Amino acid sequence: MLNALIAGTAGGMLMASVFITTTMLMLFFLLKAPTPRWRAIFARYRPAMLAMAIVALAYPVWGIIGAVLGVLYVISVRQAPGGGLGSPNFVFTLAVVVATAMLAAPFLVLLRQVLAGVVALALVCMGIFGWFLPYFSE
Repeated sequence: MLNALIAGTAGGMLMASVFITTTMLMLFFLLKAPTPRWRAIFARYRPAMLAMAIVALAYPVWGIIGAVLGVLYVISVRQAPGGGLGSPNFVFTLAVVVATAMLAAPFLVLLRQVLAGVVALALVCMGIFGWFLPYFSE
């Protein structure tokens, strides 16, 4: 249990680093050519403050998400053992892939200007939590 919790938290910290880097690049591209909606957002909130908020919130939020997923991994190993999809636990990896795709779908529509960044974040999230976490918690 503790191994999965530590692996999940470490995965969350890694995801936070990737998230900060990618969202800063996305914010930069949104600033270069803002749509009217983004112009209104940038007029209300300074980009530097948005960047600071992203950095301040990313590590705690992704760390907690990783810890929760570590606990869920332990539960899934006990309830539905068996590997698949190149992972020690098929059910957990499939759940992570499906949940990430479902959570990313609205952002793909809302952030069409930075579509590559959203897709990259979703793929990295699938990789870190769907494959990194199960292998490193064993």
